[in-house]
Amino acid sequence: MDRIERMIRENLKARGIKCHSVYKMPDPDELRVLLAFDSQKNPHLTTRKIRHALNQLGAGEFEVPSDFQRLSAAFLHLEVRMGARTEHKTTINAQ
Repeated sequence: MDRIERMIRENLKARGIKCHSVYKMPDPDELRVLLAFDSQKNPHLTTRKIRHALNQLGAGEFEVPSDFQRLSAAFLHLEVRMGARTEHKTTINAQ
């Protein structure tokens, strides 16, 4: 298991989130991780809880979608990206 996968799994477990699997997606441009959660064992799980837990890792900012995907009947899936933009948008008022 990759270091980041292990870090994510251990951090979620420490926060009481039961993660079934963590899989690092093969993407040369950005770090993407697919998380699978048993929908029966996590009745009150939200993407907000997951985003908070992942961003507490100290490994950078994670971009977490607002909804889970259902790729199978038993599991909730969530694809997260690491290295999401952390600076605020700057707007220039042209007059």
